[in-house]
Amino acid sequence: MGNGWAMETDKGIVFIGGLGGSGTRAVTEAIENLGYYPGGNLNSARDNLVFSVLMKHPVLLRNGSGTAAIRRRLTLHRSIMCSGVKFSDVFAHPGLLRYKKTETNGLQDHPNAYGWLTKEPNSHLFMDTILTMWPEAVFIHVSRHPLDMAFSNNKQQLQNWAWFFDINIDAMGSIEAAQLEYWIASERRLRTIMKAFGSRVYNLKFEAFAIAPQEQLSAMIDALGIKADSEYAAKAVCNVKPPKTMGRWRKHDLSQFSAGQLDACRELGWPIE
Repeated sequence: MGNGWAMETDKGIVFIGGLGGSGTRAVTEAIENLGYYPGGNLNSARDNLVFSVLMKHPVLLRNGSGTAAIRRRLTLHRSIMCSGVKFSDVFAHPGLLRYKKTETNGLQDHPNAYGWLTKEPNSHLFMDTILTMWPEAVFIHVSRHPLDMAFSNNKQQLQNWAWFFDINIDAMGSIEAAQLEYWIASERRLRTIMKAFGSRVYNLKFEAFAIAPQEQLSAMIDALGIKADSEYAAKAVCNVKPPKTMGRWRKHDLSQFSAGQLDACRELGWPIE
């Protein structure tokens, strides 16, 4: 294992993903506060911009989520998280140049970290490949109430990846109905992956986390075996508060959604009444 990976043999790998607007930022900040290195290039939402440069390309998934091209880019992402951006990386992916000075040595500059963390909502589309490639990795998938997600203004994933789930946006009747269909499809895929990888995938319901963050974080730490001192759980989530947008769906007309969609939400464990 080259590129500084040897120093990471006993370090943890945590990925966090979900639909945009599902609450991944709050969860990410909590895991960071426990002592995980999130990368040196983050936007205001705590998205890992190196991952975005390498992976946020719809064409990558045209041939499936486990292709050689995807595996190469994920391998490079791990190398950068562990030991920084190299000139050879920039040569292969010029978009990384802007991050070279701010990601020079990666995890090597954070020897006391429990491991490294990558939060990027789109990462859930690569979840199966990530977990297959790295047996030590765990994935936190953040789910939010489907109808709150349907009425979210953040529909970038829908625009980029609807085709991945065979969703024709124009045929759905409304953008909200299309967004709900995307949520349903991604949640069904999540359950298939959870069956394959068991305890290495944790489906965190955002509403439960927002209401009882310390309890939910402690449960997640125990379930995933995340390396962390549980006494820091309270401090790690001290700024978590339920957003005003929770339950926004109750103020909207639900007639644009089909009975099948609403039934699917219920079957997936989310009350509509």
